[in-house]
Amino acid sequence: MKNKNQVGQATIEFILTFAFGLSLMLMIFNSAMNYATGYLVHYATFMSSRVLLTSDSYFGNFGTPYAASISFGENRARQAFRQYNLGIFGIQENEFYVNLTDPSQSPGEYLTVGTYSRFNQKVDALGRVAGNTELELVSESFLGMEPTRLGCAMRVCQAITGQESCDSSMDITLFDDGC
Repeated sequence: MKNKNQVGQATIEFILTFAFGLSLMLMIFNSAMNYATGYLVHYATFMSSRVLLTSDSYFGNFGTPYAASISFGENRARQAFRQYNLGIFGIQENEFYVNLTDPSQSPGEYLTVGTYSRFNQKVDALGRVAGNTELELVSESFLGMEPTRLGCAMRVCQAITGQESCDSSMDITLFDDGC
């Protein structure tokens, strides 16, 4: 025999359990999307770091200013990052950063030359389970153990001539397999 106070209890329990279960499933789905987004951002960061370290405007011309050469590489790295169209996932271009090289850096400081991204993602899409908590995710790609071609040429020239700077009027051929 049913008690009048228990009529509809199963419906209320179902609704509460269903809402919690659906929120939990959406949180798991959102976590999977965060992982996929993170992998894509990391790949874009890695590829832009490679572009940064292989692109500079030095083509055997010592007249190229070092800052212009590095700026050329930075612009190419930003273009490479933009190619992945990460705005679809809420990753903005202003969340992408470049650590540039400097001729005065020691070889140990070259370890931090490259690119990185910092972006935030929600833990829970609906905000029911975890609230409006956001994760700060960082993707780093510091491949900077090698200097740019211009930096390499300047170091090799300095090692050969002993002078602080070289120019195209000098009768030397710079060929090096790495600095």
